[in-house]
Amino acid sequence: MNTRGDPVPVPEPAALPADSYRTALRWLATARVAMALVLLAFLPLQEAGRFAAELVDPPLFERVAVAYLLAAILYLSTLHRFYAHFHATLVVHALTDLFALSALMHAAGGLRGGVVVLLIAALAGAAVVSTRRMAASFAAVATLLVLVEAGWSVLPGNGTEAGLMLMAGLVGIACFATAMIVNWLAIRLHAQEEIARRRGEDLRRQLAVTSRVVAELQQGVLVVGGDGEVRTMNPAARALLGAVPQPPSLAPGAPVDGDGGGAWAALRRAYARWRAQAAGRSAESGLQLTGAGGDAQPIRLRFLGTDEPGGDTVMILEDQRLVEERAQQLKLASMGRLSASIAHEVRNPLAAIRHANGLLAERLEDPTLARLARIVEDNTVRIDRIVTDVLSIARRERASDETIDLAPFLKGFLPEFLAASGADPQRIAVHLESARPVRFDPNHLRQVLLNLLANAMRYASRTPGAISIEWRERDSHRLELRIADDGPGLPTEMLEHAFEPFFTTESRGTGLGLYLARELCSANAATIRYQAGAPSGRHRSAFVIEPQPG
Repeated sequence: MNTRGDPVPVPEPAALPADSYRTALRWLATARVAMALVLLAFLPLQEAGRFAAELVDPPLFERVAVAYLLAAILYLSTLHRFYAHFHATLVVHALTDLFALSALMHAAGGLRGGVVVLLIAALAGAAVVSTRRMAASFAAVATLLVLVEAGWSVLPGNGTEAGLMLMAGLVGIACFATAMIVNWLAIRLHAQEEIARRRGEDLRRQLAVTSRVVAELQQGVLVVGGDGEVRTMNPAARALLGAVPQPPSLAPGAPVDGDGGGAWAALRRAYARWRAQAAGRSAESGLQLTGAGGDAQPIRLRFLGTDEPGGDTVMILEDQRLVEERAQQLKLASMGRLSASIAHEVRNPLAAIRHANGLLAERLEDPTLARLARIVEDNTVRIDRIVTDVLSIARRERASDETIDLAPFLKGFLPEFLAASGADPQRIAVHLESARPVRFDPNHLRQVLLNLLANAMRYASRTPGAISIEWRERDSHRLELRIADDGPGLPTEMLEHAFEPFFTTESRGTGLGLYLARELCSANAATIRYQAGAPSGRHRSAFVIEPQPG
């Protein structure tokens, strides 16, 4: 805390050095071992008399060289343990180099020996992986050691000339110049390396995203080099062109192994025509491929070229049948909106017709005319039900995620349904085997149950318990709402069409009840399926709703 009571900011821990810095420090440690070995190799030369003139103190040289070699081996073997303290490790290594080489320089005759070159080389190596301030500090230490050596040489009684002080000054200038220039170049190189690394990561991420997107495309995509070699292709292209072990070359005369040889041959001819006529420009053409069943498969082929000579070409293959299916879906969607619009316009005159027919039926005394009026009433009711179902599909609102307790919900729903349908309450049996709630939109659940129960009422018998509503919990905590009846059930050949719109087995049905039930279940993240009961059981037909977990 400071004097004003504000918290003192805690400095963040230093970030770990880059991999290039750690690699450089490892190479410096290796070079230190090699340099110590080379220095020890001069001792046999000294004993042979070839190096004796330059060594002032051979015992000191030997002891320092051995100690320097042992320290170099120790630093190299333990380097990986101190990467978390990189700068401290660098300071220890650099100061060891400077003091050891200064001692060796003193034993080898001072500044006129060749060891001073190794001192400058060690300083340059430390400057590569240090900060600017550390490099200047190392240069100052090296200069101070050189000046101490020169001052020792000019002391009375040492027998050396006073010109060594000038040489020491020049060596100090060389130390500073070498350290600062090498450090500046190293920092610039590291900055460029960091930029290259980040750009490489960006490119890898972009390539991963692009590859994922291309792999998920429904269109086939091929990237072809200037030499005709297929560099890459997505799964859709493999499905269109056939399974081949390796994408063949599109160059003329290249062999094709495996399946799909005819497709690749046709693609090669189209690629050759494009190269001859419109190379480097985008173009489009049609292509006929032979499918797995031997039928012709129309393909729309597009070439996306570049202006660079020998550049890659992108080829896009699109199955025309998929295009036609999407166009048909758009057409059906437009027709659906048109149907909803027509149904909305039909409802008002239909209500007027029904009202007028009701008024007319009250004045009819002839039984034949009264029967005709009832026919008009029944058909207007049927048309009104069709209009209601169509508008329910067209105007389906977003489902609200609510939790419903089925016991009170069914207690309120069933009396309304029985009153509207005029059915015997004894025909419907309710079995609530689970107390868990269901997640469903209440209005949607009411509409689904209304359609399923109305469907069951048409086919079930009139015996008590002919229709069953069950709410139970199956294995793995799976919930099921089961509406079953003892009717004949759906024939096997009709099962796959049961939930299709306008499919019905009843002459007076709309064919939209089950379709609307499936759509409402899907809007509430639930599933609905038809389940045939055992032949020996009472309920031989059932629709099972599996809601989302509560």
